[in-house]
Amino acid sequence: MSFLFITCILLMPIPDFSRAGCSLDIASKIPMNQVDIADFGAMPNDELDDSKAINAAIESLSKTGGTVVFPRGTFVLKERIAVHTSNVRLLGNETALYCPKPLADIYGENKKWSWSSGFLVLNPRGKAAKLGEVDQPVKDGATELHIHWKGERPVPGEWIQIWWYNDTGKDTLLKWLYGDEVPLSKYGIEMQESTAPRIRSWFKIVDVGENTLSIEPPLPAPIELDWNPTIMKVPFLQHCIVENMTFEFVESIYPGHLKERGHNAIAGSALVECLFKNITTKHADSGVLLGNCGFTTLRNILIKGRYMHHPISLSWCSHCLVKDFEIYAPHRHGTTISWSSHYNVFHSGRGNELAMDSHRACSFRNLHEDMVIVHGDTPLQPLRSGGSKPRGLHAARENVYWNIEHVFPSEGPIFTINYLSDWPLGTFVGWHGNRKINIKPYWDGQTVQSVDSKQQTSLFGLE
Repeated sequence: MSFLFITCILLMPIPDFSRAGCSLDIASKIPMNQVDIADFGAMPNDELDDSKAINAAIESLSKTGGTVVFPRGTFVLKERIAVHTSNVRLLGNETALYCPKPLADIYGENKKWSWSSGFLVLNPRGKAAKLGEVDQPVKDGATELHIHWKGERPVPGEWIQIWWYNDTGKDTLLKWLYGDEVPLSKYGIEMQESTAPRIRSWFKIVDVGENTLSIEPPLPAPIELDWNPTIMKVPFLQHCIVENMTFEFVESIYPGHLKERGHNAIAGSALVECLFKNITTKHADSGVLLGNCGFTTLRNILIKGRYMHHPISLSWCSHCLVKDFEIYAPHRHGTTISWSSHYNVFHSGRGNELAMDSHRACSFRNLHEDMVIVHGDTPLQPLRSGGSKPRGLHAARENVYWNIEHVFPSEGPIFTINYLSDWPLGTFVGWHGNRKINIKPYWDGQTVQSVDSKQQTSLFGLE
């Protein structure tokens, strides 16, 4: 096999992605309480609905947390199962959850089934509250903030979010997100006109003073007062674990893009330090959908079956880790980052015709590393991406694609990587395969150069 290693000239330091994912000892955070779904009436392999029994088992731990044990075998879900409290572990043992009907047949037709909800839903209850405002500009990467408090003050160890808003009419936040290379006409009218937060990011409180706040991790973006930087208390779930489960759906005919009816496996919202491990989906519309999550790990994820919409999607997420995954189902979007997701890492993944999808709306500073893309007879573009065009370019600044291997079925002409005009300040290093690969220059004045394979090192864990 011959290898051609390609990189763009690096114009700035590579972001530090070492904080992505949950801590290794997350299982030790789960209380010792344990219940078995069989004790609530769930019986494997009897083809009867087990959703109510499973929900009853989960609800029994709502005040204390603990582990819900799923025995070996197949259980039927004719309704969603839900986790709404922290410190809950759903522990399977060669467990299959069979979903014979889509969400549309159970809860009614809804276009949102195409990109949201699932047969396992994890989300907190409650509303976000404003705690204060940052009242002095801060540099990118800072950890010390000056705050004008407006509500209760958080305490050390607590999780909060900071929200950034675009200064509509000036668009200086969008200019920072896209970089000087991108003209105003490429920002996206929806991004320019929106009054919703443009960036949301999770932080753990290190220290609180009368007018100060110390946070971890460092800021993912600078703060200017025109961006209305706001400290928010956001309800979240922490230390939830789902592992050793297969979600099986009927092998129905794919209805078409944005016509999906909700054969969706897992949907998590506002999760912090959570873990999904050893999860398989078969014949799903969407596999794992995470929204507004932070420091959460997906590990050993296997996606297979018929054509699907979103195998793995991170929307409004920060510092999440997707590791050791395989996507064999044909798909519209593969590893999706959208809505200002940042500092997320996709590490050690493999997929058939894998689409590394940057879904517009200003996702920035994410890493794809050590990917293997297995091509068919007619290779597809690995950066093919979706998203509504009024949401601007597919990517914002400094997304990194490091050590991407392309496996072609046979020798053939040079394979040219396109779409890079939508990746401002992006970094592409170590793209190689058993055919020659060409990466087109993507901004005027930038070029590409070959580098030796010995220069390639891992970015995940970079200090």
